[in-house]
Amino acid sequence: MRRLPDDLQALLESSNVPWRIEQGKRHYKIFVGERMVGILPRGSSLRRTYRAHLNTLAQVRRAIRQMEMHP
Repeated sequence: MRRLPDDLQALLESSNVPWRIEQGKRHYKIFVGERMVGILPRGSSLRRTYRAHLNTLAQVRRAIRQMEMHP
């Protein structure tokens, strides 16, 4: 797998909930707990300024917050 964006890596590692990245056919799938919360394209075209990247960060943050409130 290619390297995660730095801000996404920091967000996942700073949380106390289990997470994993699985490889799909065209995307990497981000799981928080047992729930898929976002995807990352497998290509190298992802830029942090894209709205999709910001939306993925928000989805991961929301899932982490929910898992911490309701384990």
